[in-house]
Amino acid sequence: MKEVKSRVRNILLIVLAFSILITLILIALTYPDYNDTMTEKQKQLLADSNILQTEYGDIEYAVKGGGTPVLMIHGAGGGYDQGLWLGKVFFGDDYKFISVSRYGYLRSSIPNNASVKMQSEAYKPLLDSLNVDRAIVIGVSAGGPSATQFANDYPDRCSALILISAVSMGPAPDDKDPFYVGIIHTIQQSDYGYWIVTRFFQPTILELMGIPTDVYETFDPEQKELAQEMLDVMHPMSQRYEGTINDERMIRSYTVPADNVSSPTLIIHAKDDVLVSYKHAENAHNKIARSQLVLYDTGGHGMLSQMDSTRLLVKDFLNGSTSNSTNYVSEPQDI
Repeated sequence: MKEVKSRVRNILLIVLAFSILITLILIALTYPDYNDTMTEKQKQLLADSNILQTEYGDIEYAVKGGGTPVLMIHGAGGGYDQGLWLGKVFFGDDYKFISVSRYGYLRSSIPNNASVKMQSEAYKPLLDSLNVDRAIVIGVSAGGPSATQFANDYPDRCSALILISAVSMGPAPDDKDPFYVGIIHTIQQSDYGYWIVTRFFQPTILELMGIPTDVYETFDPEQKELAQEMLDVMHPMSQRYEGTINDERMIRSYTVPADNVSSPTLIIHAKDDVLVSYKHAENAHNKIARSQLVLYDTGGHGMLSQMDSTRLLVKDFLNGSTSNSTNYVSEPQDI
């Protein structure tokens, strides 16, 4: 019996030593590339943004492009850089993107008693400082609550509201299971761990972020490139962790304040979004009077597999809301 136990112990030690060796080799091969990526990204983040001090907390922002102002409000795990990327992906180059880092993301602080309403109130002095009277407001994922709140509280400052894969209330029954959200949080706390996962396990991390694996497998090369860009823009991930946790606290008991939303509103969501259930889209549509709901059967979180269609949808909506917003319909559409 002792001989058997000794053999088992030796085998386990060999397996452990082999695992440690493989891990060390992996780190040796990948860490230099990781370090270069983080160094370059950190320089870029600091160079491209500004900080505005407001009574609602410090808000980090960046402005890019010219044309009609668009206030970009990013999702969980994002920052002003994600907002700029989303603007490029969904809109192109003919707009002036004003992209913020929400509370706890990158260099934006989390004030005492932070709330969705307080977050939205910070957008007004930002627009004032930039001499912007009215803007198209875009809320993506966890950026949906403060985007909707701003449109509700400052209707004269919002020319149109677009919600993409957006949260509109506290947790819904079909949202991502808390167990898997916990896995995301664990990965978020390690920049190197997140970098490794995004390099070698893209389908897995995208599944956790709301894009089903079977949807990812249908992506063409351009869509896979967009998916990788979406993952890469969130480096360094640890600087976005506090914002993600703060989002959950603020949104836990949140409901859409829609009584005063007067701007034409477009709500886009996919039924197979496994991070933010499309019930959020239906909830927003039911409460926002001048809204149109467009539900795709597939698309995942962020609508990457429906990007071409979504771009045309957004373009047509903005052309219609600008030329004759009173005719904007509110009937839901399934695509």
